[in-house]
Amino acid sequence: MQIMVLQEMWNRPFPMLIGSRGFSKSFLLALYAVLKCAFYPGTKVVIVGAAFRQSKIIFEYMENMWKNSPILRSIFNGNEDGPRRDVDRCTIRLGDSWAIAIPLGNGDKIRGLRAHIILADEFSSISPDIYETVVSGFAAVSASPIQNVKEEAKKAAMKLAGVWSEELDTISRRINNQAVISGTADYGFKHFAQYWKRYKSIIESKGEERKLREIFNGEIPPNFNWKDYSIIRIPYELIPKGFMDDKQVSRAKATIHVGIYNMEYAACFVNDSQGFFRRSLIESCVTKDYPAITIGNKPVVFDAITQGNPNLHYVYGIDPASEQDNFSIVILEVHPDHSRIVYCWATNRNNFKERQKIGLAQEYDFYSFCSRKIRDLMKTFPPIRIGMDAQGGGVAIEEALHDPGKLQDNEQLIWPIIDYDKAKDTDSQQGLHILELVQFAKADWTSQANHGLRKDLEDKILLFPRFDNLTLGLAMEKEGKNILDDDLNPLYDSVSECILEIEELKNELTTIVMTQTSTGPQARDRWDTPEVKLPNGKKGRLRKDRYSSLLIANMIARQLNRTLQSPNYDVVGGDTRDLINQQSNKLYKGPEWFTSNVNDDDIYQGIYR
Repeated sequence: MQIMVLQEMWNRPFPMLIGSRGFSKSFLLALYAVLKCAFYPGTKVVIVGAAFRQSKIIFEYMENMWKNSPILRSIFNGNEDGPRRDVDRCTIRLGDSWAIAIPLGNGDKIRGLRAHIILADEFSSISPDIYETVVSGFAAVSASPIQNVKEEAKKAAMKLAGVWSEELDTISRRINNQAVISGTADYGFKHFAQYWKRYKSIIESKGEERKLREIFNGEIPPNFNWKDYSIIRIPYELIPKGFMDDKQVSRAKATIHVGIYNMEYAACFVNDSQGFFRRSLIESCVTKDYPAITIGNKPVVFDAITQGNPNLHYVYGIDPASEQDNFSIVILEVHPDHSRIVYCWATNRNNFKERQKIGLAQEYDFYSFCSRKIRDLMKTFPPIRIGMDAQGGGVAIEEALHDPGKLQDNEQLIWPIIDYDKAKDTDSQQGLHILELVQFAKADWTSQANHGLRKDLEDKILLFPRFDNLTLGLAMEKEGKNILDDDLNPLYDSVSECILEIEELKNELTTIVMTQTSTGPQARDRWDTPEVKLPNGKKGRLRKDRYSSLLIANMIARQLNRTLQSPNYDVVGGDTRDLINQQSNKLYKGPEWFTSNVNDDDIYQGIYR
């Protein structure tokens, strides 16, 4: 199977490799680059990925091939031969050939590179604008320009003399440049699927001029050959038996959402998620530089952050589960006309124990650790309201937040909000009354919260931070992380981990489905993840802790922003000297339908005779 893939890639200038998760696509690209560099002296290969980490993975495979291949090292035994790691690139040289793995960034720092072969892995996460404007320009110059110029002149002369034929065109061998696209299938509305549709339509045209004109909107590019394009799609079912762990794939098919399985293992582009929150709707709420989301005639672009603005207001949503699901926190930055998801954090007991081992957690119990995390966030994200699920560990977190023994300097006790229609024993306590406990068991609240969340997404009132490989790469570079390993275990709270947590939040939203508890007149709507089979054979459900936190935070933000302000009635009377000078105040206060008319200057008129 892998030999067939390599052969197809070898003979086509524009191959596209779409493979199942675990098919070793990155290893194949590394092997292909080594073979090209070894068999064609002077070959230049540029490797780009969704982030520098991805291109480094391909380079690491090439590095292992070099270390484990004594014959290869004996052939290329020069002082400059072999792999080399630099801060901004990784290079391997084989004689006159070289392959370089680079960070893509925004493309400014890598302009000017020239290569014969471009390997783009995890293409779904690569910005199409950067790929077309910068990366594709790497291969703009021919691999052997002088030889190709001579061949073109010879071909033109033979055509003029009438001795050129298609057989001679097939026999003539030219060293063509290549642009290889590889990755796992994605959603059908994203750019990887658009490339796949274009490649597929070109191949299905079989060179028919009418179909090609439809594809290219009337004008076929000069020297275009439909045979240059190839799609290699390898789903799990076509991979030889034993190549992958069948039990793990079966577990994945039973536990993950069918749409995600079709993308990850069946190598299919899914038109959209089938849940209550469509993936296309979620992606439309992600801010980007272009086209930007405009609110109030102003473009809105922002990034995930770990430190808030003391002049702004924030709303917390907390799901305190810790056993089956994660303990999660979502923070919204509340603006007058919209809300921004700026922070997401999740943990569980196992993660807490790992933090204890390396000294990152000083607390001895899990809920004290979580309450300390909330208080630490309050120092950088000043909250106007903290919403939390009252079930699960909600009561334990509530008690920890108003425990005087857990306070640090300049901290205050946190109590439930004061409801003037329903008095509580805690109303008279000194401290911050900003904690709102939510009852998920109430069907009315759950229904309003879910429909309100989708309505805010449809109206572009709730926005996600922009996400691309540049944002993630810059965050990890600023944190000084080992980009190959350190980002896999979220022990340290950082911007890069926050970015990835928000991506997980999006994935959880796409899995939420709405069902009904029964078919009778008393049926209630229910929002949950699909039922799946766990490895032990029992039934279970996918995680939805981040989704629950967002649901709580957004519902509270809706209530705060959409609550109509009652009129502020002033005390009648005052000092005569002050009252005489106040001639422009409103005469009446009360309902707008009444005051908008009676406060009009022309409502009272006199009759003069």
